[in-house]
Amino acid sequence: MNLIVRASRMGMRKLVIGLLAAGVMLSATAARAAGEDTDPVFVFNRICYAQVPKLDQIRDMARRLAWRPIEGADLKKFTTIKNPDVLEGWDVQVGERLFRVAIVQSELNAAMKKTFPKLGNGKATSCMVILDEQNVSATFVANMQSLAGKPPASKDVPEGNLLTTTWAGGNDELKVFLVSKANNGGRGGLLNVTILTKAGGTTQ
Repeated sequence: MNLIVRASRMGMRKLVIGLLAAGVMLSATAARAAGEDTDPVFVFNRICYAQVPKLDQIRDMARRLAWRPIEGADLKKFTTIKNPDVLEGWDVQVGERLFRVAIVQSELNAAMKKTFPKLGNGKATSCMVILDEQNVSATFVANMQSLAGKPPASKDVPEGNLLTTTWAGGNDELKVFLVSKANNGGRGGLLNVTILTKAGGTTQ
């Protein structure tokens, strides 16, 4: 397996299993969704992909658009990291649809440092969007492919009840991982972007 993909998936597998077990995934009823006309990849691109590793613009959107903060035990379900530097989340309403959004930032773990020694004591910054069961997996995975603009490094890798597709890229200054996790049932999942940056890079 590609080392870049392996490093990205080390933390994500435990994270997603934890989210599913804890019930963080939205049900269709809870989302009060109407139809499939809100493209979740457009929402993900606007909130996460176009912003990370900088987080202040995401916080500004949360403030201006009055997103409802996720707090306490619900918020802790979004990461397996014991003491992240940043952990914030919101329930985001777009039209009739409700998405859960979280940002997580921490120091690179030992595996990441070993795989990418040039990044030194850098940061890992993630932004994720949880999708409810009204989102058809085949549609949002295809739209993620269009967003990535390149073939995936790995495709439909089974992880429990999920199929994971990962796109990877970057340079000596940063590494970018774009991840789509689709439920085996064909609906719902998770979209994630994680960027690894060198120490001293701009992440706020």
